[in-house]
Amino acid sequence: MGLTTNPKPTTDGNTRENSILWDEKIINKLAPHERVASGIAYLPQTSALFHELSVYKNLWIVFECHPTWRKKTKEAFITELEHWLELTQLTKTKDQLAGSLSGGQKRKLEIVRSILMHPRFLICDEPFAGVDPKSIYELKKIFSILSSQGMGIVISDHHVDQLLSIANYVYVILQGAVVASGTAQEILNNQQTREHYLGFQFHQEMSEKFNE
Repeated sequence: MGLTTNPKPTTDGNTRENSILWDEKIINKLAPHERVASGIAYLPQTSALFHELSVYKNLWIVFECHPTWRKKTKEAFITELEHWLELTQLTKTKDQLAGSLSGGQKRKLEIVRSILMHPRFLICDEPFAGVDPKSIYELKKIFSILSSQGMGIVISDHHVDQLLSIANYVYVILQGAVVASGTAQEILNNQQTREHYLGFQFHQEMSEKFNE
């Protein structure tokens, strides 16, 4: 199982450039709902919540629409929903309109909704953008929990210090090309990223943190 964009032989024996493979099948032309049903969840940078609905109803949509819950009970869904609301400190907000939440609360709600879809792979675009430091800490904790449970997670974000503190593997992309990859420590030790991306001051501060 895996998600990759590297050209490689597919199940029909052909090699196709610029193909996205998921479980050895090309998914480029799959509709969004088909990709979701296959186990991939995407969290966009801009809010994807239904702002005119309550927090609870934003989550209940998953039970009504996602195929993973078709053969499971409402009670099981509610138990799981309440578990994640409590973990993300959103329980008291469940009757509020999603549009009334803070930026950090909205982001946590979006992640809870994604988790309830039981994805095998979660792609996050700028999850820390516009989020307060406390919520960033909580989001990092959630990502670490999900990763420990076996979920694959890809995060694209400009908060380099936050990413380096939780990432198992890092890619540095400049002008659409991968210029460096490796563990957080390997990225910090990379001269090119130090000179052209991280900057010497930032690099020194992060190196000190990693060596504490």
